Order: sequence, then structure tokens, then C-alpha cells
Amino acid sequence: MNDPLQEESPPVVDTVRCTGCGRCVAACGSRLLSLEVDGFRKYAQIGISKRCKRCLACAAACPVRALRAD
Repeated sequence: MNDPLQEESPPVVDTVRCTGCGRCVAACGSRLLSLEVDGFRKYAQIGISKRCKRCLACAAACPVRALRAD
């Protein structure tokens, strides 16, 4: 049985798999995702995770399945 007081965590970005295409950023209605740069590579990162509504539109938009909901 799920604890109603337990907060659900936002999707997790697999930075190795992420290609930095930005589709998840565009799909997030709450504008919580952004693209971060590490050297010559870009990857998605979630900002204020407490504001995430877990609609999972970002995960659905990802062509390489780099976002997963735990």
C-alpha cells in the first residue's frame, strides 16, 4: 500500500543516454527541465524537482528513453 505522505520523485535523467536534443525540455509544461553543458556534451537536467507534477510528458517525448520514473 502506498503511503499518501510519501512524495513521488520526478523522472530521472540518464545523462549517459541523453543526447541533448531538447525534446523533453519543450514537452515539460511546468518548464522544469533545462539543457546543461558539460564540455562538448549537452544533457537534460531537472530544476526544482518538488514542482514536478509527474505527468511524464518529458519521458514520452524522449526518443532515446533517457528519462525514467522510479
